[in-house]
Amino acid sequence: GIELSAFEFFSELALCKVVAHQGLQRPFDNPTQYYALLEFEQPDEQAMETAMGLFEHCVGRGWVLDGVVSQSVAQAQALWRLREDISETLSRWTPYKNDISTVVSRVPSFLAEVEAVVSASYPDFEIVWYGHIGDGNLHLNVLKPDGLAMEEFQRRCGEVSKQVFEIVQRHGGSISAEHGVGLLKKDYLHYSRSPLEIEIMRQIKRVFDPQGILNPGKIFD
Repeated sequence: GIELSAFEFFSELALCKVVAHQGLQRPFDNPTQYYALLEFEQPDEQAMETAMGLFEHCVGRGWVLDGVVSQSVAQAQALWRLREDISETLSRWTPYKNDISTVVSRVPSFLAEVEAVVSASYPDFEIVWYGHIGDGNLHLNVLKPDGLAMEEFQRRCGEVSKQVFEIVQRHGGSISAEHGVGLLKKDYLHYSRSPLEIEIMRQIKRVFDPQGILNPGKIFD
């Protein structure tokens, strides 16, 4: 087998934004809905043969449409920029961000449900996805339309947050994949943790912080 060191993904809209605003080249002539970026070490020729065998199998099953393999460090860096430059590129739209996750096998239906919910309420909002798909860690970015006041944009996005978290709950995911619960998501913790789990968390907190002086008000009161 091969040992992956990275398994990332991004949507077609994410690729379009990065290519247009960072002066990069598209890796493929024909667009598709989503792209995956995989990285692995090649200790010997067998590793590459195994990887190409897996790739051909996926193409044969219709799971993958096309692919490209970097032939140099420079080419690898160029491919990585397509993923790593997304966040910086999107900042000009002041996006509404949500750091969520789901079981890897449910990612396709999860993405479709979330997009349907957002688009049903606000069809003029652009939705951009990227993240660490190897463990189901997804970054939902909703871009603010030009001319819409930030306060109104945040209000509208807040309205659909509950629906998004309900989808997360149905798919057995998490409302906070990697960036913590903190203050912003404390009221939504019950969507990914049961009452018993939350109570156990409170008890552990009291053991190590009986006076409640460490990050007061974070995660829960």
